[in-house]
Amino acid sequence: MENVRLLGTEKVFLSEASGRVLSEPFFARRDVPPLDNSAMDGFALNSGDTSGASEKSPAALRIVRTIGAGDRAGQPLGNREAVRIMTGAPVPDGADTVIPVEDAVVEDGFLICGSIRKGNHIRLAGEDIRSGEEILPTGRVLRAADVGLVASQGISQVRVRMRAGVAILGTGDEVVSLGENPGEGQIYGSNSHALFCLVRECGGVARHLGIARDDPRDVAEKVEEGLLSDVLITSGGVSMGDFDYLKGVFSELGVNILFQEVAQKPGKPMVFGVRDGKPVFGLPGNPVSATLGFELYVRPALFRMMGHERLFRPLITAVLDEDIRKKPGRRNFLRGVVHRREDGEFHVATTGDQGSGILRSMSRANGIIILPEQSEGGKAGDEVEVYLIDSEDALYGEGEHPEPKAQSPKPKE
Repeated sequence: MENVRLLGTEKVFLSEASGRVLSEPFFARRDVPPLDNSAMDGFALNSGDTSGASEKSPAALRIVRTIGAGDRAGQPLGNREAVRIMTGAPVPDGADTVIPVEDAVVEDGFLICGSIRKGNHIRLAGEDIRSGEEILPTGRVLRAADVGLVASQGISQVRVRMRAGVAILGTGDEVVSLGENPGEGQIYGSNSHALFCLVRECGGVARHLGIARDDPRDVAEKVEEGLLSDVLITSGGVSMGDFDYLKGVFSELGVNILFQEVAQKPGKPMVFGVRDGKPVFGLPGNPVSATLGFELYVRPALFRMMGHERLFRPLITAVLDEDIRKKPGRRNFLRGVVHRREDGEFHVATTGDQGSGILRSMSRANGIIILPEQSEGGKAGDEVEVYLIDSEDALYGEGEHPEPKAQSPKPKE
């Protein structure tokens, strides 16, 4: 994270602002609402005109006109006058309360009512937003309601952090593109497509570089093209095999390699380097190792570049539902299914076989179980730390989302 730089800023239209990170505080330019207005369809009046009135001896206020939403408030109310008013319409001077139409009694052009409390059903000017106040801070990840706040100020553009441009390169003669016929010993390149989607989920702009063959010149050509982007991600070619050329190519092209092995399982052979301030991630070729490497390293780096303040997945404590054994020496990241029981306690079990080539273990997971380097595993009932990669699913467990009910249950105390 120390070697990841913050990207620049740009102005975008509100239609493109959702999910972007605000790069400067946003201050209100006008009150919202701009004027006192009615919160209901009904009748606006001066509560003082009903003082002392009762059901047996009601007040009678003459209805002088109708004010619709978007109309001017018009002349102030005179003594014992009322106006018919619509939701959102400005309240005229002299009126301090509104009677909803469903509660009103009208006879021969007069509003008949008992004593009315001051201030009912009126939205005061500036009660939502005051001109000059900061309404959105720097670093805010803009949501729909935030975009609505900006639009309420008459502003069509906001300044945000730029999206990271990420180049994705697959490697290996054994990998073929979709649409090709794989030969004996060849596989379809799934990593590039998974990584492409992961980049987009982060808000980055992904582009495919294709597949580099096991030829140093082809690898170098495609890596050099990838270094034109803000970030380069490769998959495969970073281990110790005779045809693993990436590390050598990185060095030749001026990438300062900061580490090339991590004491973890899966994903031990992983390269991270920087050239001209641009991060380069050499992820392993095994599908689980590649996607897990993205989750643990690339995702927080992209978030940092794009100005996010919350960089990492939620970390929770959960109870193991099964025994797990491991060898000491490397931190293990196991794919798991997390669910929360009725008592609020999180429980977790693995998705099954944890081989680094079994991508279904990642597809089924909503959490990553973390077992420290010197741990020898855990037993059912032990507490472990878990990264949530699908927080919503973790509330229920896989396949256990409740069906909508006709009547919502009462909230627990």
